[in-house]
Amino acid sequence: MKVQALILSLLFFGTHSIAQETEYFFEEFSQDYADLENPVSVNNNQIWDDPAFTVPVGFEYKIFDASSNQILFDEDLGGVVYNHELNKAIVVTTADLIDRADATNQANSFSPISYLVEGFEGSRIFKLEWKNAGFFDDDSGDYFVNLQLWIYEGSNMIEIHYGPSNIDDVLYNWQEDFCGLFEFDEAAETAHGYLIEEMTDNYDFSYVTIDDFFEPNTFSTIPENGTVFRFYPEYAVGIEELETAIKTYPNPATDYLYIENKEQKLTEYQIVSLDGRILKTGTSTQQSIQIDLSNLKPAVYLVNCEVQGKHFKKSFVKL
Repeated sequence: MKVQALILSLLFFGTHSIAQETEYFFEEFSQDYADLENPVSVNNNQIWDDPAFTVPVGFEYKIFDASSNQILFDEDLGGVVYNHELNKAIVVTTADLIDRADATNQANSFSPISYLVEGFEGSRIFKLEWKNAGFFDDDSGDYFVNLQLWIYEGSNMIEIHYGPSNIDDVLYNWQEDFCGLFEFDEAAETAHGYLIEEMTDNYDFSYVTIDDFFEPNTFSTIPENGTVFRFYPEYAVGIEELETAIKTYPNPATDYLYIENKEQKLTEYQIVSLDGRILKTGTSTQQSIQIDLSNLKPAVYLVNCEVQGKHFKKSFVKL
């Protein structure tokens, strides 16, 4: 199915019109990929093709201007999770994913879909995993991909994590793959949202309209193992005046991370691991707040700040 037809087909499920208010930003970085440990099964060993599942997230999260506490799969959308009541979708992949057992004549699922909710209340992470998923166009069942979708409580950051994969570029090009966040306008029969496209030497992030004339630059090669695409809403990094008042540096950091607080406002801060563990906390009105990182392992972390009821969240790398 052509990608614009796939996305626009969601319009027939929806009941609301577009009301885009939230602006999203984009980061790409590398992080070791790990399978979920002891996850909750979504497909319950059923062989799936065009799955239709409802998955509890475990907390309220927002996508654009709408809130939900669940993830929905609709038929024909193996790599798209969609809330047809809100007209919002997270497109993890437009590749036509399928359980590899379908092609290899297994009796039970060979490509489990599962999830976990990790971390502590207020900073939990919902993780949804496609493990060893195959491709509909692969009659041999030889090719596979591993993917995870992460949603962060509080900040509403959304991440797509790429794990080990095995698919040649010829078959992958047939998938017309891209990813992004979208919402739908029934009246105009279009979709709008944030799209990641492959360019010559990088990935491009832009706000687009999807209609009958939409032709994205789809991925020619599946992103490498360990690639992470992060979408974070504007309020997760602070409104404009807070952005000018609060800065963090350096990135990458070694022994210390600094929070620059020019206006010397009361600042509450946390250093949080990507699995939701709060590792350091503090409160200060100093103009330059120094945070000791020497006992932290090299990894990607989040620094969360709250200043006068406004929140600032940014990732950094500890070397």
